[in-house]
Amino acid sequence: MNYAIVDIGSNAIKYKIFNQNLELVEYYRHPLRLGRDVFSKGYLEEKTIQDLLTLLLKYKEIFKKNNIENVHYIATSALRDTKNSQEITDLLKDNDIDLKIISGDVEASLLSEFNETKINSAVIDIGGGSLEICINSNNDIYAKSFQLGAVRLLNLKNKDKTFAINELRVWLRQFNSIKHIYGLGGNLRALMQANSVNGPIDSSDFDKHVSNYLSIDNGVLINEYKIPEDRIDIIPEALNLYSLIIKELKADIIENSLWSISDGMVKKILKDQL
Repeated sequence: MNYAIVDIGSNAIKYKIFNQNLELVEYYRHPLRLGRDVFSKGYLEEKTIQDLLTLLLKYKEIFKKNNIENVHYIATSALRDTKNSQEITDLLKDNDIDLKIISGDVEASLLSEFNETKINSAVIDIGGGSLEICINSNNDIYAKSFQLGAVRLLNLKNKDKTFAINELRVWLRQFNSIKHIYGLGGNLRALMQANSVNGPIDSSDFDKHVSNYLSIDNGVLINEYKIPEDRIDIIPEALNLYSLIIKELKADIIENSLWSISDGMVKKILKDQL
């Protein structure tokens, strides 16, 4: 039996298909930025809602053609925060799409599926609407969600941005033995691509790589380094957060992983925990 997890985020709508051994079979990402509406207006506009419905119906048809019956539609920050979430949930239900909107704390807890056996490590997921971080400190697990997603940061007033970042700093400063950071997703991967880095990055070199990335013309990033165009404006925000986290945790190494919360979701679903 195969499983499909649809991750409805703030910057993109993705799905992953796993086989019965939880091995990744297929991955697809579509750049529909729900956070553009929600973090500037407080709600999803009608056109965006229709674009979302059209895309999810397309995904649904793909799953049907592949005889995948075990499908889970999970939404995170943008649909958590939009004022018209109930309208959207009802619309999707009318089209036989059962949407589950998870809290930031639940989203952060999913990361423990990645690093619960990696002692003195942190795994970071910088999404469009929120930042989730899970820390394994001497095999004790601490997970928390912050309103510091990269798309949200583009729309936050300076006062609110400063407050949210200070909240993150205070939380991080309780840890003093975190040596290894794992960054999920395409923001860190873009930094690596533009710097021709294939493996872990020494923390002492991180800001140098960031400076080099920021010096490259956007056209070169898109055409030569194949950075997705819809990420160009948010990557600098994400890199600033990574730099801050590295410094506060005094970590030695940061590396990228293709693992995502969808991998954590499918494990929780099989355990009937989500």
